[in-house]
Amino acid sequence: MIRATQIADLGSAPLLQMETYWHQKRGDRLMPSRADIDPAEIKPLLPQIIMARIEHDPFRVRYSIVGTACARSAGFDYTGRYLDELMFESESDTDWLQIYAEIVRERKPIAGVCRFRTAHTEIPYRVGVFPLSSDGHRVDQTISYEHLTLSLGEMEQVLPAKPVR
Repeated sequence: MIRATQIADLGSAPLLQMETYWHQKRGDRLMPSRADIDPAEIKPLLPQIIMARIEHDPFRVRYSIVGTACARSAGFDYTGRYLDELMFESESDTDWLQIYAEIVRERKPIAGVCRFRTAHTEIPYRVGVFPLSSDGHRVDQTISYEHLTLSLGEMEQVLPAKPVR
């Protein structure tokens, strides 16, 4: 992932909308909780939303919600699966475990540009990952928005994610 200093620099209106929503929900706190997130308030964003639960001992990431557009670009719906159970052949430059570990450590959103690989090309896409906390201190979930639009031809060339266990 090529990191962005500010989400506004990524030129994605939906990603900027997600950032604004996250800030509104957190208010004066370090980060909002999952209970603060109302899917009805971000309905247009839902197809490209991914929510993950963070387990701390041992450190693991489990996908609790995978939007329909994200599942389609991955080649299957990986809701309920752990990150370490999946191999995303379409990801060419992002260490997602490292990204989640940094969010847990820093308790701040991370955003940037990733590369999505199909059978014949690589396509840049923009993403923002936002921390959530039940107790206001420890990150125990995340909400992400992936701004990736694939043409019909590109969809036919998707390298599907594969379970490794």
